[in-house]
Amino acid sequence: MLAQDRFNSLHAIRGIAAIVVLTSHLVLAIPGIDLLVWADPNATRHFTWRWENVITYSPLHIFWSGHEAVLVFFILSGFVLTLAILKARDSFANYAAKRIVRIWMPFAVALLLAIIASKALFVQPIGDGYSEWLQHTPPGAISIKSVVGHLLMTGLTQHMTLSPIMWSLVHEIRISIAMPFIVWGVLKFPKAMVTLSLVLLVPGAIWPEAFSLTASSLTQSLLQTSIYIPIFVGGAFLAVYRDTLKTAIAKYPTVIVALMWAMGILLLEARWIIYDGLLFSHISSGVGAGLIILMAFASPGSSRFLDKPPLIWLGDISYPLYLTHFTVLIAVAKIGTLIGAPVWIVLPMVLAVSLLVADIFRRMVDSPVQNLNKMFSTKPRTA
Repeated sequence: MLAQDRFNSLHAIRGIAAIVVLTSHLVLAIPGIDLLVWADPNATRHFTWRWENVITYSPLHIFWSGHEAVLVFFILSGFVLTLAILKARDSFANYAAKRIVRIWMPFAVALLLAIIASKALFVQPIGDGYSEWLQHTPPGAISIKSVVGHLLMTGLTQHMTLSPIMWSLVHEIRISIAMPFIVWGVLKFPKAMVTLSLVLLVPGAIWPEAFSLTASSLTQSLLQTSIYIPIFVGGAFLAVYRDTLKTAIAKYPTVIVALMWAMGILLLEARWIIYDGLLFSHISSGVGAGLIILMAFASPGSSRFLDKPPLIWLGDISYPLYLTHFTVLIAVAKIGTLIGAPVWIVLPMVLAVSLLVADIFRRMVDSPVQNLNKMFSTKPRTA
């Protein structure tokens, strides 16, 4: 049955999304790209034949759409957690403990690695050959208070300097703990959950700061979390109605499947090729991410295409890669500056080293944490 397999195709999508997050930071490390994307208010933010605009304001952006890849992660989490909740007999306390262990423990180890790397290379700056964004990203002095704030996942700006990618983990750990209630709502009151999802988008409609990746207060951080809840709700709906959706999609001819993939990518990339409105792009990208996940598990041809060993391996290292790649980027860029290596050599090295570190992290940290998590597991429900 669909609910009993591992969904290798979705595991592959998770791995692809992790690589896209990595490539987004590699591209942003190139001088000028950061100015085009957000830092220069006078930049030409639409398609032109300048190479920077070609890779940014066209479908090519799919290869380095870091934020959009995170929305794919969120849809996936909503989907997979819903399946787990439907199968298990966990108490809420058991479920919450498993989620905290799964997300927080590898994060804490990755944070320790970031602190060690920061201390070891503190005095070494990143050279002028890299973007201003990357040069200014390494944190300053590290205090105990700051480390504690990071570990508590407050979402505050000063508590994400060591690990800028942790903004998504802040929202994921909060929402994933609430997933049993979301799944209950989708099962019992589906129309009400759709309405609630629309209501939760209101902060984004009236308050642009809701889309910021950092927060100046806990209230702001919680409001930011609220706009991502509908993404998880979408994943829950896909999981609950998975059999019906799979039956329907399996009947579609190849050309319709291809068009649906194209539509999913177009919606996912709407911010870059249609209209850069905060709420519009958030909704369109969320719908696009959901459509991509739908096609990945419901289309037999798509599932077979994605079920390849290299992509499954990327799925296996996806969380370690997400956690560690930014530390690798900073460290290798600093070492590259120290030895005078050109950027065009350093950035491919970052890619290779990131994959290596992620695989080691998976073996030494992530897999043991998953085994530890089994201590909290209960027997699945039987039909």
